[in-house]
Amino acid sequence: MSDFRVEFIPEDPRFVLNTQTIDEIKNLSWYKDNVSIIVNDTVQFADCGANFEYVLCPFCKSDLMEWWGDAMNKAYSNEAGFIYLDVITPCCNKNTTLHNLDYDFPQGFYTTMIEMEARYHQSVIQVPQELHKEKIRQELFKITGINWRIINTHI
Repeated sequence: MSDFRVEFIPEDPRFVLNTQTIDEIKNLSWYKDNVSIIVNDTVQFADCGANFEYVLCPFCKSDLMEWWGDAMNKAYSNEAGFIYLDVITPCCNKNTTLHNLDYDFPQGFYTTMIEMEARYHQSVIQVPQELHKEKIRQELFKITGINWRIINTHI
């Protein structure tokens, strides 16, 4: 049986929640035992798992899959995580970031993540929060003042 997660990451990959904000989030109606808040010391990549099919240039829509792997390797350090997110697209030579490429399913980079694990009842996936993803994103914006990206991960 496949597993699913709904993850929320800030549009600023280096944004870190403070203790007070974490406490505010834990008091929201959708914060349940299948929700966790992850805060890393380094920038990490949140991928969509089995949903991942392609990466395109955000400007000219060229296929970047072959280039993307090398760009990810250059951006990553075993000790420090992802440190070089700024890139120049190989197709049209424009400045952007690995975070802002056009992924088929949303993906991105984060230091802070809010993760919602799927629940199963009689072999049926149940993620009640998934029905309210946009509402959750809006609540996170109100609390933090920054936009959040929704990642639907299929493992």
